[in-house]
Amino acid sequence: MSPSRTRAKPLFDPAALADDIDDLWPVRRPTPAAAQTVSAPARPAGRDPDPPAAPPPAVDPPPDAMPGAGVASLTAVPPASVSDDTPQPRVVAPVQMRTVKQRTRPPEVLLSAEVYDELYRAQIAEKKVRRGLARTMGAIVLDAIEAHASRLATTWTAQQYAVGEGKIFERPSSNAVPRRRRHATAPRTVVLSGVTAANAQRLDNLVEAWATGTRSALVEQALRYEFGLLPA
Repeated sequence: MSPSRTRAKPLFDPAALADDIDDLWPVRRPTPAAAQTVSAPARPAGRDPDPPAAPPPAVDPPPDAMPGAGVASLTAVPPASVSDDTPQPRVVAPVQMRTVKQRTRPPEVLLSAEVYDELYRAQIAEKKVRRGLARTMGAIVLDAIEAHASRLATTWTAQQYAVGEGKIFERPSSNAVPRRRRHATAPRTVVLSGVTAANAQRLDNLVEAWATGTRSALVEQALRYEFGLLPA
């Protein structure tokens, strides 16, 4: 039988680090509930628990903290003085509505091609001689009516009918423009420029007073007298 081996001493001795291992472990802190349990003093048996503490009495807030105090303080502060160098806001006056005059269109007449050509020639001749002082077509018509007013007043009212020599049926003896007529060629529309609304109304009044029938008949008859297109 072989002799037993001698047990060798271990290299690591756990007992040697017993105290050091305890120091290396993290320290556990007590939880709040455990702290309250530990810190709460033990009550003697048979004693009622203490009543809860009464809330502190309400304290009125200072005047500055009351609602509306900020607005009152702002209004109480006097406005800062504005120096003359500070630019003032520009005050714009309200725009006044302009009264627009209503323009009236000059009256119009229908003239035969023969009379229109003479009226056009007369106006062109005045423009060559008088230039800026030439009369408008409306002014030429009004001057012609005024120049032959007495003759125009009786042209339609004193019209007589007679039978000419060698004729069978009677016809008007005067050369008045018919109240309603048909033109051999297309008539020309003439705007009586320069005739105001008041003069246009007077012209229409003469149509009724002299029984001319239409405004065009009166104007054409006056121009025929003016340009000598009808026998006297």
